[in-house]
Amino acid sequence: MSKKKQVEDTQNKKGFLNSFKKKTPALEFYDASAMFIGQYILQYMLQLVLMILASSILAYKLGVDASTADGSDAVQNAFDLFTASTGGIILVTILNESTMLLSPLCYWKIKSFNVFKGMGFTRKVNGGQMAMTLPIAIGLLAGFMPIASLFVYLVNLTGYNYTGANIVVDSFGKLVLYLIFVAAIPAICEEILHRGIIARGGSRISIFIGIILSSTIFAFMHGSPMQLVHQFFVGVVCCLVYYMTGSIWANILVHFFNNAITLISGYVIYLITGSTDLSIPWWGLLILCVGGLAILVGSLIGMYKICYAKRKKEDAKLGVEEQEEVIYSGKKQPIKIFNKKLAYLFKSPDQTLAQRKEEQELDEVLKDYSEEKKEVYASLRQEDKVQLKKKNSRGIIFALVIVLVIWIINTIAGYVS
Repeated sequence: MSKKKQVEDTQNKKGFLNSFKKKTPALEFYDASAMFIGQYILQYMLQLVLMILASSILAYKLGVDASTADGSDAVQNAFDLFTASTGGIILVTILNESTMLLSPLCYWKIKSFNVFKGMGFTRKVNGGQMAMTLPIAIGLLAGFMPIASLFVYLVNLTGYNYTGANIVVDSFGKLVLYLIFVAAIPAICEEILHRGIIARGGSRISIFIGIILSSTIFAFMHGSPMQLVHQFFVGVVCCLVYYMTGSIWANILVHFFNNAITLISGYVIYLITGSTDLSIPWWGLLILCVGGLAILVGSLIGMYKICYAKRKKEDAKLGVEEQEEVIYSGKKQPIKIFNKKLAYLFKSPDQTLAQRKEEQELDEVLKDYSEEKKEVYASLRQEDKVQLKKKNSRGIIFALVIVLVIWIINTIAGYVS
């Protein structure tokens, strides 16, 4: 066959397949990966610009030559003091968090694909779902902070030197500022990127994969071993809440409460003891951990039951017929059941109806085609799935490699500093 003929056949097949494609594209993980990588690059570029500008200003104010060793040390010390100050923490937070919205907005502009649509901004949540977010956050903090503290203790024994900002809440004014800029803004921006985009894109592969990818990237994104453990479990819990409710607002609330409770408890400890450090004996941490995990598990079960009952009522109201129960077998049976149950809750009744309508329309169209064309269609669909799997696999690799490389560099810096 000539090369020209092969090209024509390929174009005809693509045209045949495109006639069946959805009008609104779905967010795939390779889309999410591109936005995350773009955000990461943009964040470090802005941090570099901030460092250059701040260093120049500080060198001018200190009256030193930054090109000399003494001048460079003086500027670096002044810059460290600035980033550790309340104003510096707020500025760096705004700079970092803004990139989590800028990257998706840029992707929307470049691809003409509204990545915010379907994120869950308009999905309704009831009072029961909202009420469960607070005990979930409390259980999350109490259950996993002792485990994270043990991990941090072990990391410190290896000689790691943490140079990140140590947030000290020693006044009510600082508490209010931090609740806005350190609790609320990060909760909104990070949940939009890591759950609304990364976890949603990962759910196209499977719910379980979405949780693992989103939580792993979220944990390593923080760039320090000191935040690795707790942030991973924050990601897992926020993913579960997002998939259960289908609303981005519910996991934003959990994330906000997680941040806010930490800040408020730090302020209360300071008022009582005059210090931000609180020493808890090992048995106290053990009780806290066990009690917290019990609260967390109970709250998540409660959230699931509320979401399931709500979804059943919505299905009955819209006349969504229940599909036949699929019985799974094999070693992966629990994961398959888990994926099915959360996928059911994550997809709104309207989305379910639209998908079923689309499938019925496709069946009607295919009725008029010959068996040969049906086979061609099935073959092309399979090719499309294979290509999509390759794109998503590359997206997973690129996202994980980049976040791991940056995390390793920051970790090494913590040992040599």
